[in-house]
Amino acid sequence: MKIVCTRDNLRQGISRVERAVGRNSTLPVLASVLLETEKGLLKISATNLEIGVISYVRSRVENEGKTTVPVSVFSGIIHNLKDEKITLELVGTSLKIFGDTFESKLRTISADDFPLIPKVEDGLQWRVNAKDLKEATRRVMPSVSNLETKLELTGVCFSAEEKTLTMASTDGYRLAEKTIKCEGKTKEASNFIVPGSSLQEVERIFGEESVDVLITVSENQIAFQKEDVYFVSRLIEGKYPDYKQIIPNKFKAEVRIEKTKLLDSLKMASIFSLNQTKDVKIGVEPEKISIHTGSGDFGEHHAEIPAEVNGESFEVSFNHQFLQDGLNTISEEDVMFFLNDSNGASLMKGFDNKKEAVRDDFLYIVMPIRQ
Repeated sequence: MKIVCTRDNLRQGISRVERAVGRNSTLPVLASVLLETEKGLLKISATNLEIGVISYVRSRVENEGKTTVPVSVFSGIIHNLKDEKITLELVGTSLKIFGDTFESKLRTISADDFPLIPKVEDGLQWRVNAKDLKEATRRVMPSVSNLETKLELTGVCFSAEEKTLTMASTDGYRLAEKTIKCEGKTKEASNFIVPGSSLQEVERIFGEESVDVLITVSENQIAFQKEDVYFVSRLIEGKYPDYKQIIPNKFKAEVRIEKTKLLDSLKMASIFSLNQTKDVKIGVEPEKISIHTGSGDFGEHHAEIPAEVNGESFEVSFNHQFLQDGLNTISEEDVMFFLNDSNGASLMKGFDNKKEAVRDDFLYIVMPIRQ
């Protein structure tokens, strides 16, 4: 095997796959990447048996072949190169990496030992814009649970139809739901759970370009693919909770407020909220909301923020971090905060100032702290 390619193309190729490597595996080959030639390209593959990534790198292939090399050393070399043109050549059991000013040799492992990365080709398919997918992932990830005792909640629930893809997550204390446009090759609706960790890798790999991503779902696997990258992950087995039941449709007050002012006030209040529940009290009053928190050891904090308020006056406590997470997932300058007292959930949505309308493609629900 002998391949010539540019440093930047090679860096991009290894950056896409290296986080899929099995870091703590008992199988040495899983700590490696597979390098092979395919149709005049360099194909770089990595897997930890839960996910797999394949990246295709534009190259000049002088001799066909394949081998595996340890990702930590290979990546370290590639990311520190100064030469713009790089040659990879398999010589015996070593991979020689060289340019105009350097030469390195890496011990290799037989490519025959590298696990097969499954291709998901038969199944339901949808196309989505990569930037839309990244934005949706960014909004739902804060609400994904990290408790392995409820495995379904460590993933994101996908509800896919012919024209829309809805992603939802909940950890039992808050819930996020984002809907984006898609083009389905089937009119059959489908629900499936994608591991949150896998979706974070999809966001990192696919989210920078405004291109279409093909999503293919089989019985227990999901694949995300564009021209030069292929990502596959196992799905989480089981049934996602019927989260629609907890979305409230009645509220005691509706508040339109400037997002930045509310965020800044919550950050200040968090300095004084040092207990485990991180609670702050939100007071709903005519033409304003108030924020109050205190600590027996350090003192207390009170602030008032002008707002458009419709509804009752009352006070309710929240985890300030959950509120901040929700606000940070909203892109608009103004937020509609639909509030209930301690007996019900509250809801946030973005407010489109140009259209003077509430955005309906994203919602964030947060449960109150019961006093």
